[in-house]
Amino acid sequence: MRPYRRLVLVAIGVSLVLIAIGGTVRATDSGLACPDWPACYGRWIPPADLHMWIEHTHRLVAGVLLLLVWALTLWTLRRFRDRRELLGPVLGAWILVHAQALLGALVVWNLLKAELVTAHLGMAMAVLGCLILLAVNVTRPPVRGAAWTPLQRGAAGVAALAYVQILVGGHVTGIGASLVFTDFPTMGGTMLPRIGTEQEAYHVLHRVLAFALFFAVLWLAARVVRARRAGQAAGTWTEVQRWVVKLPMWAATLIVVQIGLGVANLASRASYVTVTPHLAVASWIWAVLLLGALLTRRLTGEHSA
Repeated sequence: MRPYRRLVLVAIGVSLVLIAIGGTVRATDSGLACPDWPACYGRWIPPADLHMWIEHTHRLVAGVLLLLVWALTLWTLRRFRDRRELLGPVLGAWILVHAQALLGALVVWNLLKAELVTAHLGMAMAVLGCLILLAVNVTRPPVRGAAWTPLQRGAAGVAALAYVQILVGGHVTGIGASLVFTDFPTMGGTMLPRIGTEQEAYHVLHRVLAFALFFAVLWLAARVVRARRAGQAAGTWTEVQRWVVKLPMWAATLIVVQIGLGVANLASRASYVTVTPHLAVASWIWAVLLLGALLTRRLTGEHSA
């Protein structure tokens, strides 16, 4: 299983790189540098234009991810078709990565329509989620029929909140709302701005969700620390469960960095220098929280309440 697991990890890495490059495409306004699809002006090697190559590189990396998912799918069907915990995530990734490619084409053909841009980002995060689930299931299959503890439900809820925040952030970019308010922490000089447009509403919502996610992660970190103490007192806490505590701590650190990058976006007027890492860190937060939720489900039990 080690080579299989390594291929899954490579696919996760490529997925994270693809998301970051997608942020560069948006931040540099390169989304329509190649108006046709999948080639660029009918050529597989486009002219020496920076914007064309940013967009074309995004497509090339997407093609690499597609090939990796195909390899994982065929490998799973041939060797592990009887393991449902592997078959489900890999087929989910296969379906989603093809839907993602179609959405990429639709985004270009529809001139970067905001709803399609948001869906494209959401699909990218869903592909990443399937691959992370696959990576966990390789070594720690789910326990069928086990009741959910409050901690497990909380960890899943916080990961879901991170996913929603990413979708909202993607829509903020898609509708051009990133710089509706350029001051921080106030918005237009007040903490409670008057909202009269869709752009203002999504900008405010994105900021509110950022702080909501931060406090939700702090709550989760406190709960896992309490669960660890209870497990240690009962003699049921194992060394491998340290990840249940570490991952929320990492997520909290990343969210602090992310808020800083959000402020930097305002100061830089949404420059690619800050926008690209902002989206990359968002994908890391999603990955860390999802991984934490999956491991919390696998590694904690009755002492997690």
